Order: sequence, then C-alpha cells, then structure tokens
Amino acid sequence: MGAPKAKFSKKVTESDYLLVSVWNGKKHPEDEVIRIEVSKKLDETTWKQEFGISLYRTKEGKYLELKPRPEQDNKPKNLEQFMSNK
Repeated sequence: MGAPKAKFSKKVTESDYLLVSVWNGKKHPEDEVIRIEVSKKLDETTWKQEFGISLYRTKEGKYLELKPRPEQDNKPKNLEQFMSNK
C-alpha cells in the first residue's frame, strides 16, 4: 500500500500513543482511508494496539466505517511496524 499521505501521532500518557494516518484508497486513489488507533508501548521495541477504527472517505465526502482486518486485532508490533502503521 505504500506510505501514508499524512500521519500524526501524539503521546497521551507515559506509555499510550494516539496515531492518525491517511492513505489513498486502493481501488480509487482519490478516496481516502483514515486510520485512528491508540497503542501502548510495552517495552523499547514492542507496541500493542489498545483499540482503533478505520474510516473510508469517498471523493464525494461520504464516510463509512471499515471492518477491522484480522492483522489489526491487537497483536503486539515491533517499533518499525508501529511507525509504519501496519
């Protein structure tokens, strides 16, 4: 899918981070996928997603909630995966 076209992160607590990323749509690049998640830093290199939501925005401005992908279901990530939001 490549890199997100926009990405923002904010430290919420000592170990919790809010991450927002915006991607082009796969089938329709003019559409957008917006991913919002809160992840917890377990140690120096491991992150665990606490919760998240993905939204799809059409070029007409209609928003839909996407169903979670199985790989988004709360498995720990290493630092590289967390920063790439995969």
